[in-house]
Amino acid sequence: VLAFLLLKDATAIRRILLTALPHRMQLRSHRLLEELNQTLAAYVRAQLIACAVVGTLTGLGLALLGNPYALLLGALAAVVEFVPVLGPLALATVAIGIAALHDPMLAVWTAVFLGVLRIVEDYVIYPRLIGRDIHLHPLVVILAVLAGVELNGIAGVFIAVPVVALLTVAARHWLEWRERDAASLPV
Repeated sequence: VLAFLLLKDATAIRRILLTALPHRMQLRSHRLLEELNQTLAAYVRAQLIACAVVGTLTGLGLALLGNPYALLLGALAAVVEFVPVLGPLALATVAIGIAALHDPMLAVWTAVFLGVLRIVEDYVIYPRLIGRDIHLHPLVVILAVLAGVELNGIAGVFIAVPVVALLTVAARHWLEWRERDAASLPV
């Protein structure tokens, strides 16, 4: 409910916050808020693209293996990709279970395929998607996710990358403001 209200009234809240600031900081703060908004939007877009990529690759891979319900499992993979660690684990359990009911060797190949896909997704595709639009190096994305796991478990995984992205934007703006202020001081 709080998120809905904040989204609904975001423009009014931003306007109130900006007008409460001293006049000399309003333009700077407006630019900062705009870039923070763009960064969060890019993060959401990258998440959705990652879900679509995982769903497509899972569906295609399972279909090539001859796994029954490959397209349904691909769609499920896209949906559960939003839930870090547990979502892919649940999908793997279901897909391997279904494959085992048809052929034990198919279950083994399904497990191998999903394991390789998970490694490629977690260490190649996802960091590049996030890094491209949010301007974070893939290594920073991986380290942020690992730090999020250590600091706050599953919730930390959810918020690690957006928090690092927002802190990066805020730090970049702060450094620019400091440089401009230092350059405008009389010597």
